[in-house]
Amino acid sequence: MKGTNSVETFHSNPNKDFVRHDFDKVLVGDWSQRLGHRLKYLGLPSALMYDIVDWQEYLDRFSTIEREENQQHLMFLKANVSNFEERLHSLYGEFDDILLTGRDRYGHSPQWPYDLVNLDYYGGFIYSNQKRPKAIKKLIQNQATYEQSFLLLITQHLRDGDAGHDQKLTFLQELNHLLKGGVIDTRLHPKIDLITSWYAAPNLPDAARQALYINFFLRDAGESEHFDVACRPPIIYEGTGGTWMIHFATDFAFKRGLACRVASNQTLVEVINMGLLEVRNGAFTPARFVQPRLNGAV
Repeated sequence: MKGTNSVETFHSNPNKDFVRHDFDKVLVGDWSQRLGHRLKYLGLPSALMYDIVDWQEYLDRFSTIEREENQQHLMFLKANVSNFEERLHSLYGEFDDILLTGRDRYGHSPQWPYDLVNLDYYGGFIYSNQKRPKAIKKLIQNQATYEQSFLLLITQHLRDGDAGHDQKLTFLQELNHLLKGGVIDTRLHPKIDLITSWYAAPNLPDAARQALYINFFLRDAGESEHFDVACRPPIIYEGTGGTWMIHFATDFAFKRGLACRVASNQTLVEVINMGLLEVRNGAFTPARFVQPRLNGAV
């Protein structure tokens, strides 16, 4: 979500344009075809609504969230010029707060459920109050209430909020236990120790840790709400103003008639091994580091 107290607003760049048009738009089109209709959208598009304008052939109605009212005004002007103002449902406030309370600052609620959720965050993911992960879990729970499959797109800064290295180590320790519990072949357990130790190294770029732990977070949160979760390799790129961003695209397919937790078709080993992609100069390029891989089955 972009916005300041002035009327200055977010502008895109070639890397962001490539991710939005050449990567995300293909996924959005596939989801529209998969569901057999145009998609109902919830997101943080910024006042110029680059994503909605680019994907509008696949979209039905859309709920947008903006924390600054002057940015909302610009959003309505853009919607009017683009001839889709009648499909726009606006909410005011912080996305995390709206998800956790169910209301925006004026008492309006999201129009659940949605087929597509696009969260372009200002900031990182893990903060000491855990508000952002709690909000994402609430989003997934709301979708599950309506048994609604959806595509989730998340873009955020590579910095990890205000989380210290100790918090990241705690996550990796829990992840180590989770992986060992899910990997049948115990001969792979020492390899799991080596992999989590690699991710714990203080000099490792945060992109590597985020690529792993956010995909695992989304998988865990989705499976507990009866979704078959399919992650993709995250994409890192230099955004507007030289800020490095990381982008996630995840499928949540709801499984009806199950009383227990879902086991996704995508294995834990596949999630570990997928690594990440990098965009430079408006195109995919070889990533600057390659993570260790785990060979085996779950």
